[in-house]
Amino acid sequence: MWGGRIMTGCCPHCGKLWRKKHNMDQRIIGEKVDLDYTNVREFFDRRGENKQLGSKYNYVLYQDDCPELAVKRDLQEKDKISRILHLEAGQRVLDIGCGIGRWGEYLLEKGMYYVGIDGSCKMIERAEGNLKGYPDKKLLAGVFQELPDCLKMAGEEEPFDLIFVNGVFMYLNDGDYGQALKDMHTICAGHCELYIKESMGIEKRLTLDRIYSESLTQDYSAIYRSVAEYRQTLAEEFSSDFRLVKEGRLFEEELENRAETTDYYFIWKR
Repeated sequence: MWGGRIMTGCCPHCGKLWRKKHNMDQRIIGEKVDLDYTNVREFFDRRGENKQLGSKYNYVLYQDDCPELAVKRDLQEKDKISRILHLEAGQRVLDIGCGIGRWGEYLLEKGMYYVGIDGSCKMIERAEGNLKGYPDKKLLAGVFQELPDCLKMAGEEEPFDLIFVNGVFMYLNDGDYGQALKDMHTICAGHCELYIKESMGIEKRLTLDRIYSESLTQDYSAIYRSVAEYRQTLAEEFSSDFRLVKEGRLFEEELENRAETTDYYFIWKR
């Protein structure tokens, strides 16, 4: 996800000049403020309509100026996380915020039953095209705040063996984030594993409220909760019947390009 580094410089992965410009009133450090969900939805709908991106992974991993960086991050994430998770054919997997079905490609190849849900209809359209060759899947348009109802309407009320949340909580305000954790908890199978990856503030919470990104050529809004805040809230919700298997920075240093935020993950197992 596009992070909080506001600077002019040269991308180390492609050598192209890039810069972010901002209004300091829209860049909030340490304070808790709400996002306007309309702005978030418009961002992803516009992004889903964009046919000019260098790689399909740019739609969800961003790095528009450096398509090869998005590809490298995708490969590194899948290699690293798949070595930690217990993946078996026939497992039921829920991918919340599935985007173009990036993880669906990998999991469906392994014979899993895949349910992807995303709040952007445009992203679901791209996922349908990206995963059209795989039969054992269901792709749903719906927001996290309506997850239980979306699953019920789709006939997917059986618990899930694996749940992925990949860069979604950063677009939820605090009240909805807390409820989302509770809703996730109710749909976990008895041996469920959770993979949660977000762009997080390294030291403090950082909120971007309609910051214009020249790289993305759009206004962008997100809440980068701190690593410590995620660690605490996840433990409060899941530690009673899950154990923390692993946590850490997702990418090696050469694939990082932000000063205040980082891609960080938690894996919990019931």
